[in-house]
Amino acid sequence: MNVVVGSGSEIGDYFVEHEIPAFISFTGSTEVGRRVGELATGGKYIKRVALELGGNAPLVVLDDADIEAAAGAAVFGRFLHQGQICMSTNRAIVDAKIYDKFVEAVAARAAKVSFGDPLNPATNVGPAINKGQMEGVCAKIEQAKKDGARLIVSGPVEGNVVAPHVFADVDPNSALAREETFGPVLPIIKARDEEHALFLANDTEFGLSSAVYSQDIDRATNFARKIVAGMTHVNSITVGDHANAPFGGEKNSGLGRFNGEWIMEEFTRTHWVTIHKTGPNFPF
Repeated sequence: MNVVVGSGSEIGDYFVEHEIPAFISFTGSTEVGRRVGELATGGKYIKRVALELGGNAPLVVLDDADIEAAAGAAVFGRFLHQGQICMSTNRAIVDAKIYDKFVEAVAARAAKVSFGDPLNPATNVGPAINKGQMEGVCAKIEQAKKDGARLIVSGPVEGNVVAPHVFADVDPNSALAREETFGPVLPIIKARDEEHALFLANDTEFGLSSAVYSQDIDRATNFARKIVAGMTHVNSITVGDHANAPFGGEKNSGLGRFNGEWIMEEFTRTHWVTIHKTGPNFPF
């Protein structure tokens, strides 16, 4: 094994285009992943790729869901690790029949989420990874305000720590709903009914992880199978990864599956070898 340390902008293209690597695995943004795919399949040496890219995970709450349980999942799934997870709950899509109660439940929970020093065991939300990331999250918050979303939970920005923010009545066509926000900001979108909720869940260029809440397991399972994503969790958060489970996405969230037998298939190739003790007799 050889480890080459360096910035992707400096060594990435060279590495992908080099003759030696036969397989390229990349985890990161869709923008960079698209570049990796173009070089790997369009260069002098064609290579196989596995790409684990961005997400815009929806958590769908159907009209028969346990509202408190769903609200807890939305808050935990969004603010865990400051929202800096590709599987983080990026959107809560809620049936209109229970929308107001869900918003109230989320607001009550999110207002209690602690933020600040990550060395303090009581802290739930710590700093963004760097100043640039913090500024990007703040820009998303300001844009959401301009777009008319209703801010129901907010707090200060202290250094690189952005307090949890929750927006209700978010326009599904707004930047906050359509783009991945790698930070502690939760948008809540109202769906007219189950059919509309499914449309909203799939109305994205991404398809990494997702979740659906319903007290009818069959209903939830049928709904889950209609979401175009690599992973869907019934009555749980969108964040889930196990060594024996296939991890990966659809659409612009990537190519291939990681973990278990699936990653073995990705990282190896089939080679057909035939052996004859004596050569066959050919007709000519």
